[in-house]
Amino acid sequence: METEIEIKFFFNAHFADELLHKISQYTVISHKNQMLYNVYFETPTRALRAMDMGLRVRRIDGQSTQTIKTSGRVIGGLHQRPEYNEPIEGLDPQLALFNNKIWPDNCDIEQLQTQLSPLFSTDFRRLHWLLEMPDGTLIEVAYDCGKITAAQQEEDICEIELELVKGDEAQLFVLGKDIASLPQVRLGNVSKAQRGYMLNEGASFAVKPIDFSDLQPEMDLKEALSVNFQHGLKHLQYHENCYLEGGDFNALVELQKSIMFLHQNIHLFHDAGTSFKGYSWVEDLQWLARSFSWVDERLVFQKLLENKAYYIRKLPKLKQLQKNLRLAEQALPSEEDIFNMLHSSRYCHFVLGLTEWLIKLEKTAQKEHDSNSLLAFSDKALTEGWSKLKAELSAEPLLTIENLLQHQGLLAANLMIGFSFGNLFDAQRSVEYCYPWLDIYQGMQELSMLDAIYEQALEEEDIEIRNEYFKWVKRKQYSLLSAIEQSKQYAVANEMYWLAPEH
Repeated sequence: METEIEIKFFFNAHFADELLHKISQYTVISHKNQMLYNVYFETPTRALRAMDMGLRVRRIDGQSTQTIKTSGRVIGGLHQRPEYNEPIEGLDPQLALFNNKIWPDNCDIEQLQTQLSPLFSTDFRRLHWLLEMPDGTLIEVAYDCGKITAAQQEEDICEIELELVKGDEAQLFVLGKDIASLPQVRLGNVSKAQRGYMLNEGASFAVKPIDFSDLQPEMDLKEALSVNFQHGLKHLQYHENCYLEGGDFNALVELQKSIMFLHQNIHLFHDAGTSFKGYSWVEDLQWLARSFSWVDERLVFQKLLENKAYYIRKLPKLKQLQKNLRLAEQALPSEEDIFNMLHSSRYCHFVLGLTEWLIKLEKTAQKEHDSNSLLAFSDKALTEGWSKLKAELSAEPLLTIENLLQHQGLLAANLMIGFSFGNLFDAQRSVEYCYPWLDIYQGMQELSMLDAIYEQALEEEDIEIRNEYFKWVKRKQYSLLSAIEQSKQYAVANEMYWLAPEH
């Protein structure tokens, strides 16, 4: 068995010369140019996938090798997977040649063998270099260009892989930071095999709402810190892929939530004594938050214009109002701007820097003896956050727009704390507790929609129409504040689920 440790980048072949120049600056031990033909096999019931396994036969220079990759993990663009390789004759896999220990109990190898058939192929030209780093570490750099073919469909392959051959794993990140400076490069957390399965099934990256981080009560604080940051990074990269593949704006809404989640966890664990000082990825995260701060504004415009502008259908000069809103939306970053942002060196360095920090955190973390520390920590964070918000919103007899919007950030932060620790408690009660707070948050977003119409009214030259806009906004605000007040009364009275007797 070998454990493959590599950093994967998605790349643009247009900039191949820049990559070659970058490689030439290192000590090159050897260089190869080969064509790789790969076929992935599966059963009709996807039995291998159910076992978290992938089976591949690769042919290079007339020689065939079969490979089983078992479940590993991906953090950022760092892939760590155990793999088993056996030379074979021809292109048909022979499962009996693998060590029996790799198979789950009660797995019928002979039956599995009879059910195998080709599922998809990945054929690509690989340029690879064996580099020696200054400390003697050996790293193989592979530049792959080719095609994934499945179900009569094709996708391009253009990737750079840095694989540790021998030496210090940290040197992967030293070289990785240099590669991250190339144009239009980004960390790849999706393998060729995963892309092949998706292509075969006609699957794509669909927007997913952020969910609870997979914390367990027995974890200590450092384990929880690592799991939460991996959760946020995974959600961010998933929706990066989702947006770049399909252009769905809602993917950017979720990407922004990932940024908020990571920010909130910096605050949470900083209060617990974790130092984030001196890490460039923290500054890059702040830059990323600023860079996507316009997402809320575009969301407002889209909601106003959706369903043929149903929300504002009763306003006069509707067509002109729609035109003005579209012009305002078009002034926000374009698809090209977003593409360039997600392919920028700074964004790539952010993902790589956070990945490196997480790997180092795992290596230095020591198990703490107090198994209750995480529960105590989560109780304190949830209690302080929600108690402060309840007190702030209850300080005035009646809600005002100013008071509400002033605390929108605190409400968003508390919701992120809920996603951070919700898995430690009863899921249903966690969700039920957040319902009225989510109603309030959505009400705040609707107030922003009304504010956008108010801003349009200020530009209206016709005084009568302007006043009609103002009256419409005022009526809507009054109705909305009444609904939010009801949700607030329910939210404030709701029992704090994490302090329930059964916990």
